[in-house]
Amino acid sequence: MKKLLRDHAVGEAVDCICLLAAVQAKKTRKDKPYLRFEFGDAGGRVPGVMWEGFDEQLAGLPPGEVVRVLGRMDQWEDRPQLAVQSIHLPPPGSYQPTDLLPSSERNLEQMLGELDRIVESIKFAPLRKLLGGMFAHGDFRNSFSRAPAAKRWHQPYLGGLLEHTLNVHYHALNMAGRYPQVELDMVSAGALVHDIGKTVEYNVEDFFNSSTRGRLLGHLVIGVEILDSWIRKVEDFPEEAGWHLKHVILSHHGHYEFGSPVVPRTLEALIVHFADDLDAKINGVLRIYQRESRDPGDWTSYVRLMEREFFKSRVLPGGETAGESPPAGPPEAKPGRTRPAEEQPDFFDNGDDERNREGFPQ
Repeated sequence: MKKLLRDHAVGEAVDCICLLAAVQAKKTRKDKPYLRFEFGDAGGRVPGVMWEGFDEQLAGLPPGEVVRVLGRMDQWEDRPQLAVQSIHLPPPGSYQPTDLLPSSERNLEQMLGELDRIVESIKFAPLRKLLGGMFAHGDFRNSFSRAPAAKRWHQPYLGGLLEHTLNVHYHALNMAGRYPQVELDMVSAGALVHDIGKTVEYNVEDFFNSSTRGRLLGHLVIGVEILDSWIRKVEDFPEEAGWHLKHVILSHHGHYEFGSPVVPRTLEALIVHFADDLDAKINGVLRIYQRESRDPGDWTSYVRLMEREFFKSRVLPGGETAGESPPAGPPEAKPGRTRPAEEQPDFFDNGDDERNREGFPQ
């Protein structure tokens, strides 16, 4: 397997085939032109900068183009940054497209099997018929199983949306099980559909950048549109049940300032919101643990989205960990105004795009 961009040490020469995620022409304070890039491969995204030796044609390369990059790994603000020396288009057949996109470590067929078992476990027949038709449909099933859960922060890889959805369902059902007043079928259904709009919002062929429809509408609105199209295919589907499912989708960001047009107003929607936020944040922090596992010290670097560092060392020598299985009981959900955990800001983000529209997770 070829070396990934993130695996290069500072000062090491780089010669990689990767995806061009973004390019932008800039100028220094002394009015000297340069190019800023974002490159991506199976290890994730790495920013880059090119100070000289480029032309307008290079600056005009479209996002999603496969390129061969030569340079040297540098760092900026304690993060890796590629100092680019040259960029070329690789010859056809010199790379495998699947090698350029990160993917879930979980087995896809096993995750799909878990999804099918959840659908079959739903007792209310109209809900079971709705979800069974949706998730068994070839095109939708393929899109749902390939989509990422986010562009950067949590599960930003092929199969990430499916993995995230199963985690949210697990957490939500464990929380709901403590409260007999909660309708479990609505929690299960809501957890499964809360992020279905991401099958359209993110463009897999463009290294998970937002599609035009995704940028204009966002995955909450798209999710309601998708759900409504499937509800119309189920004869005599209860209208009020449809309202409640749509409410879960629209409210799962939890707050107006994080992109939800309504706040959770049912127990089921509140539970899905906290389960979604929990999985997004934990997965995001675990990815930082993994990325910085070899770095010295007990603490991670500062996590801007959560405005803190995290303690990363083991506390109890030889103590038991959860391993690959989720913990037996859900952690306590503490409602607060901490920003959710959706995505790292765009490399070129000036603060008024993804962060304001998405809020923090989901």
